[in-house]
Amino acid sequence: MRLEEEVKSEDVSEALRLFRVSTMAANSAGSGGGRGGASAGAGAGAGATGGALPSREEMNRAESFLRSRLVMGAVVNKQRIVEEAAGRGYNAVVVARALAVMVMRGEVQERNQSRLIKRIK
Repeated sequence: MRLEEEVKSEDVSEALRLFRVSTMAANSAGSGGGRGGASAGAGAGAGATGGALPSREEMNRAESFLRSRLVMGAVVNKQRIVEEAAGRGYNAVVVARALAVMVMRGEVQERNQSRLIKRIK
C-alpha cells in the first residue's frame, strides 16, 4: 500500500487480499459474533459464508462429525463442540446449523438456554 492521490489496480487487489485474509483470520479465531458465539470459519474451503446456504454435503459432514463426537446421553457445552469442529476444519456456521437440524429431528436436546446439548438418539 502506498499513499498516493491516484489508485492503481495493484492497490485495489492488495486491499481486497488483506481484507479477505484478516476476515478469515478473525472468523477462524471466533472473534466475530454469531449464533451461540460461533462464527463463520474458513472451514475446509467450504462455500457457506455470509448469507449463502450450506450444501447438503457440508451438512452431512458436519452431522457425521457431531454424531461421532457426541456420545449417547452425554451433556456437552454447545459452544465448545462448535469451536472444536471449527478447529478441525469444519465451518462453524454449518456445524451450528447441523446442530439445529438435529434438534428439530429429535436426535439432540438443548438444555440450559441452549448452552448445553445432549444426544438422545
